[in-house]
Amino acid sequence: MGNDEYDQTENEATREYNHGREGGTHARGYTDHGSHALPGGLSIAADGLRLVPSDIRFKPGVEQTWTYQIRDYEGTVVTEFEESHDELNHLILVRRDLTRFQHLHPEMTADGTWSQQLTFPDPGVYRAFVDILVNGQPTTLGVDLFVPGLVELDPRPASTREATTNGYNVTLRPEEIQAGEAVVLEFETQQDGERVAKLDEYLGALGHLVVLREGDLAYVHVHPEETDPESGRIRFPTAGRYRLFLQAKPDGNLITTSFDVRLDDSNS
Repeated sequence: MGNDEYDQTENEATREYNHGREGGTHARGYTDHGSHALPGGLSIAADGLRLVPSDIRFKPGVEQTWTYQIRDYEGTVVTEFEESHDELNHLILVRRDLTRFQHLHPEMTADGTWSQQLTFPDPGVYRAFVDILVNGQPTTLGVDLFVPGLVELDPRPASTREATTNGYNVTLRPEEIQAGEAVVLEFETQQDGERVAKLDEYLGALGHLVVLREGDLAYVHVHPEETDPESGRIRFPTAGRYRLFLQAKPDGNLITTSFDVRLDDSNS
């Protein structure tokens, strides 16, 4: 695909890049990033990189090819990426009401163009998170994708600690979580009332946890600690509501579950 098609979004990307360059840094949710680092995915540009999509408008229920490039601040297309959990690129799609979760892995051509077949099941505004590793620096870039039509929003509970899918029951602990404090999240997976003894690896890890803050969809991507395959350490940056998407492979079966966490202000 030629560069002319990408130039349609160049002005927007440049504005976002300048904003991100002045005040944006990338954070993955681990305690060693510090409480002042910004979560990822809030901008189309960060860490000297820009996401340049071919299009941001799609038809509901129709499979379409979406392409994009990653460029540096001089406009040069980036073609060298490092693997992160067995993949060069993780693409997360979530509708802005925190539903319709997809975790995909686009393929790149020699000229640095990433390509992925997308199907949006329902109308709405979706956030696309592009999770990459360049020169040892993890970066998450984000852009809104628009799917026109009548939007029917799903009801969402304020707080949940249990989820059921494909015959598996998953429980989130602990019950009490404080904003701004590092916490170890534990997920216990059961089937027929018995704890699942073994989790298989999925993309080089025993689990993937994507955390999104309601409102701006601030993004945190967490993987379990090797010493405890069902846990991941995370810092929720502020009070508010969050949705957690957990992917794991009990008994070789890939499952996706979601949890809702509400964190109140400490002085409220």
